Amino acid sequence: MPQAAHLLLRSDAKLRPAWAMFDRGWYLHHYPDARALCVDAPEAAALDYYLQVGARLGHSPSPLFDEAYYLASNPDVAALVRSGQYASGFDHYCQHGWRGVSPHWLFDDALYAELYDDMSLENLELHGCFGRYDHYLRSGQREARVGHYLFDAPYYRDQALAASCSAEEIDGPGPYVHFLACLGSGRDELAPSIYFDPAWYVEQHPVAKQAILRGDYLAALHHYLTNDTPELFDPVPQFSERFYRQRYPDIDAAIAAGLYRNAYQQFVQHGCFELRQPSAEIDLAYYRDMHRSVRDALNAGLFRDAFAHFRRAGLAEGLAYSPPVKRPGLEEYPAREGFIRKARADLALFARQGLDFGFAGAPEVAVIMVAYGRFELTMRSLASLRQNFGGKIQLILVDNASEDDTRRIEHYVRGMALLRNPQNVGFLKACNQALAHVAAPCLLYLNNDVALGFGAVASAMARLSAAADIGAVCGKIVRTHGCLQEAGSIIWDDGTTSGYLRGESPLAPGANFVRDVDYGSAVFLLCRTALVKALAGFDEAFVPAYYEDADLCVRMLQAGYRIVYDPAVSVEHLEFGSAVTPEASMALMRRGRRIFRERHKAFLQAQPSPGRQTPTRARERSGRPKLLFIEDTVPLRRLGSGFVRSNDIVHAIDRAGYDVHVFPMNGAPYDVMSLLGDMPARAEVLYDRAFGDIKAFLSERREDYQRIWVARTHNLRRLRTLLIESGNEVPVILDTEALASCRAATKAAMMRTGFDLDTALQAELADLPDLARIIAVNQAEAQLLQRVRGQTVEILGTCREATPTKPGFAARSGLLFIGAVHEADAPNADSLNYYTQEIFPVLAQASVSAPLLTVAGYCAPGIEHAGLKLSEGVRALGEVAQTRPLYEAARIFVAPTRFAAGTPYKIYEAAAHGVPCIVTTLLAEQLGWRDGEEVLAVPTLDAEAFARAILRLDSDEALWTRLRANALKRLRRENGIAAFQARVQQILAL
Repeated sequence: MPQAAHLLLRSDAKLRPAWAMFDRGWYLHHYPDARALCVDAPEAAALDYYLQVGARLGHSPSPLFDEAYYLASNPDVAALVRSGQYASGFDHYCQHGWRGVSPHWLFDDALYAELYDDMSLENLELHGCFGRYDHYLRSGQREARVGHYLFDAPYYRDQALAASCSAEEIDGPGPYVHFLACLGSGRDELAPSIYFDPAWYVEQHPVAKQAILRGDYLAALHHYLTNDTPELFDPVPQFSERFYRQRYPDIDAAIAAGLYRNAYQQFVQHGCFELRQPSAEIDLAYYRDMHRSVRDALNAGLFRDAFAHFRRAGLAEGLAYSPPVKRPGLEEYPAREGFIRKARADLALFARQGLDFGFAGAPEVAVIMVAYGRFELTMRSLASLRQNFGGKIQLILVDNASEDDTRRIEHYVRGMALLRNPQNVGFLKACNQALAHVAAPCLLYLNNDVALGFGAVASAMARLSAAADIGAVCGKIVRTHGCLQEAGSIIWDDGTTSGYLRGESPLAPGANFVRDVDYGSAVFLLCRTALVKALAGFDEAFVPAYYEDADLCVRMLQAGYRIVYDPAVSVEHLEFGSAVTPEASMALMRRGRRIFRERHKAFLQAQPSPGRQTPTRARERSGRPKLLFIEDTVPLRRLGSGFVRSNDIVHAIDRAGYDVHVFPMNGAPYDVMSLLGDMPARAEVLYDRAFGDIKAFLSERREDYQRIWVARTHNLRRLRTLLIESGNEVPVILDTEALASCRAATKAAMMRTGFDLDTALQAELADLPDLARIIAVNQAEAQLLQRVRGQTVEILGTCREATPTKPGFAARSGLLFIGAVHEADAPNADSLNYYTQEIFPVLAQASVSAPLLTVAGYCAPGIEHAGLKLSEGVRALGEVAQTRPLYEAARIFVAPTRFAAGTPYKIYEAAAHGVPCIVTTLLAEQLGWRDGEEVLAVPTLDAEAFARAILRLDSDEALWTRLRANALKRLRRENGIAAFQARVQQILAL
């Protein structure tokens, strides 16, 4: 049979594919052996030589097709060529490959199909095109369509025109063809897009330069896109392959799964739009947000992304692309002035509206506020209080002989108790004067120069009522320029005091967890009224002011009560706003300190020393033991996988009486609200740390912890050396969560390849430090661990309360799959791939109307949902805020998992919502659940059986009802919170 290449290359048909060309001049230039024989021969001799000899030698017929690349990228084709079934890779492409295989390292057929909906083979055939590459060569390159992430036709055309190429020379063949024809021709290599710099590349990478000079590669771009070690070469000076991989750990998994050649491909195709950092020095979010010109250009579509703008315009314009070493904060003086001006501007509002604190019945909270002048500040503080809390407030305002409009404040504020003094008696005496009038069960001391954060009063009241031994609650005090004044306060043994984290960001992890403290300032201090009255209020030895709040808190402590800092209580404070001068305030502070030291000598002896203890250790006075919890990242429930169980463990440790500090080994690139809202209030979530910080962290806090809990074996392996070097003597608990070796074993079984589980387990568990506890998630993995490790293994399963949805069988329809995809080759990704490629076709053939599968769940950045081209039988939602409506609507939950380890939380979750599950026998064994009782279990690799199980359960209401009831019953018996909590407490009790 004649070669397809022979027929196409010799054809004169007008409809011949654009890629089916033989370029005699190019061919003779690039293949010297052919040139020696054919340069003086007739025109057709070169083509004859290629077809008869050159094709077998691996020659390419033109710059449009790369034979070596094609065979290297498609080893199955290369094998067929070697066996003689095809004359060459080009011959295979002519017969079959043009329907979807990339013919050249600078054209990505799959990308072209993904970017343009009209590039289906059916549509192309209607328009007389032989595949996507034919379309790109005929028209796509001229329409500025993208055939490869590193070739930009309009950009290259501009470069070529600037290099003195004529428009006719470029536009005749098209920019793409012109670029390929110039490679290796002796001309200077021009940049193919803003994303690649060939001149910089060859100078930066001598190895590449030498390879090009030897003739191993045509040019810099050819080397970059085809060399065997793509991770070793940076394409432009503003991108670091090494930094990007370290900064974003998800990239390695995506590359390993074959989604990208290297990190730069992910960055150009996705990461630049997500404003990921291309190098340590460049912050694209900062670059975009700090320059309006950048935002305007991007919004106008003048540039594809911020990185392209930065390279093409920002560098030339000298635009700042990263924050200063220390972000410039607001200067405090202008910020204070702004606070005051805002208060003055708001006075116009109160002229007509006024404030009403009237109420009927008993008050919920009493508020004592003292005013001495500064009418505008007082009005703003009262307005903030009224807006902040809608309940019954007994407002007691003491006017210390003000000479401004405070004298007429009753015209604007109704329903308050107003006490007027003929002279300024000071803050302390005025507060004690008001105390006699307090009738509410809790009392709030509140400055008249504040603005309350959302829900501050209600949050403080809830915290005060949370335990009978809490005497007072203080909050996060933020100065007008946005930095902390205090996040709870410390009393040192010399009588000095410190606002914890003064000058730092209110978002600092240390400012965002509940803890017992020495005291809180009376800027905002919510107290039990009966306790304050029993202590006779502030000690008048401190008249006129300062240290009276520290003294009151110390007396509460000595009476057996606690002072609790709650970050949910946020207050903006104009520091020294009521003082005559800051210097006068400092003088009063020094006086108060002397009195305080005299009155509390015994107390101070037990306090930390500012020279010997760090603020981190002195910031709290809780008697609770501390535990360091180490995970891949902060275990948010929305991340799915084992993170839900880790989240339950953190909460259980907190309930067991430990202060938990959560350290994310891979960082925590999530929003602050999720990070804080999903963790216990008392947990310090170290979301600003990562593995690079762990050594310094362990050194800094080596004496703080009574337990270290490490989730996942690979994290302990990373920590092993650091724990030894730090001299760690703290008991270490390893929660294996899911053994990687078991997952690999099930994957090998799926692939029908050999696997030595014992050897893999020995490697996974080798060289681990001594462990106080080792935990498995189920009995099967516990037995494996015990056999290999030689020590008792604890079992800590999964916590999931039953919360069944109400709709019955008839009110539901369709299938559901909810699961997170953190890596392209993860079990959940494989499950969906298995369903769409093997189960659904059987289901569709066996049923007139196959039930629709709804897929939802978190998907890691840069990974298309499960990395799949989902079929028409699947509706992919991605991550959703509320999953319960999906469980209420679905009739069946499916989990066609072929490889996994641990236990499948998604099955507990679905069963808890009352949705019967069809699972593989692999998952049923991990759960210990029975086929036909709690689940329908199908042989793991039997797609037909899985499809039949779906059709059976979808039509059998009695079976559906039995599975639902039995699964709920089993959950209530084995997976309740109480049993889970008890197991965690047993594990902690070493």
